[in-house]
Amino acid sequence: MKSRILFFIVSILMTSCITVEICDESYESELVARFKTRHDGAPADTTVSVLTLYGIREGKSDSLLYNTKSASGFVVPLDPHHVYSRFVLQINDQTDTLVIPHHQEMYMISYTCGFGNLFTINDNIQSSSGLIKSDTIIKEMIDAEYEKDEEHIWLYL
Repeated sequence: MKSRILFFIVSILMTSCITVEICDESYESELVARFKTRHDGAPADTTVSVLTLYGIREGKSDSLLYNTKSASGFVVPLDPHHVYSRFVLQINDQTDTLVIPHHQEMYMISYTCGFGNLFTINDNIQSSSGLIKSDTIIKEMIDAEYEKDEEHIWLYL
């Protein structure tokens, strides 16, 4: 009888130490880009009246990521299967293709949540038509756990 009570107490103590982790957050690494212009040689925030943005991935159909009026920037996921990510931006009536080269590493977030991607942006961001005049990398590391006010690149129009 005493052994049953002891077994019952030990069982309760053992199960009370086990916790179940729930992974309810999205751990997708996303690039935060802001539109800028130069005003008297200094960067100035700007807003575009219409923004349409497509993601381009080889072997997959293009995906519409943004179709909005009045945007000061965008937040997009990067391509974990290539060393670059490509996007087509349409601002008002002008179109440009943006190619962002990057390096990717995976790291373990937790057993339940799995792995996250850590991207490092390379310096040679390219655009095709001249809509984007230049760029500045603000923070080259893009982590799955970014802050709300974090910015990675500025795109000068």
